[in-house]
Amino acid sequence: MFHKEVLSSMQYGTMLKYSEGRAQVYIVKRAGDSTKFREILYNPSDHVITCSCKKFKNQGIPCSHIIVVLRNNFIDCLPEYLIPERWTTTAKSKTVYDELGVELQGHRDSSSWMGKKNLEIARGFSECLNDALIKVCNVAKEMLNDLQKMKASYSESGSNNPLQSRSTSVPSSVNVFPPNISKIKGSGKRLKGGKEIAMEEMRKRRTCSVCGKKEKHNARTYPKLKEMSSKHNEDEPTTF
Repeated sequence: MFHKEVLSSMQYGTMLKYSEGRAQVYIVKRAGDSTKFREILYNPSDHVITCSCKKFKNQGIPCSHIIVVLRNNFIDCLPEYLIPERWTTTAKSKTVYDELGVELQGHRDSSSWMGKKNLEIARGFSECLNDALIKVCNVAKEMLNDLQKMKASYSESGSNNPLQSRSTSVPSSVNVFPPNISKIKGSGKRLKGGKEIAMEEMRKRRTCSVCGKKEKHNARTYPKLKEMSSKHNEDEPTTF
């Protein structure tokens, strides 16, 4: 909204009408339109400026008439008077009042609420920390009392060192024996030769009932069994 007013101010011209003490009255007209004009009251001492259009009073946005007068007076920054509190970043951190000066409960700012919440959290944290410190101090006191009692008991027994009061017997000699030898899986086996492996396989083989030899076959898998059966069928006489 303010950007539009700045662009619109480029179309206006100003003319000093009269001066009253420190205050100055300007006439602002649009270029090419001599019928409509606005009167601007400007005080250079405190930069208080008002326009007859009342736009700043109604909307809180400086109008284009005010901007052109400030530019002609070489004012580069807006005076604080022309920046309402509602447009600032700290607007929500303050209390809102109505026309009668009564605080508006429905428009209570969220930042103050968060501030109160943060204060409550800080208080709760400090209370928990104090409780923890009290418990730690109580445990430390109990440990100190136990140590003082132990010290008193050792002093009554005539020993300042707690380790000296304990009776320990040291053996006169210590016998150290070598550990038992355990056989690991796979140890103690020698590698066998090919001849020895072949002989073991021969022992494991069964004797074939057909050929009477120890081979890799048996009576069912005898290689010449088919030839013998076919020959036997040829020798038998044919019956009709």
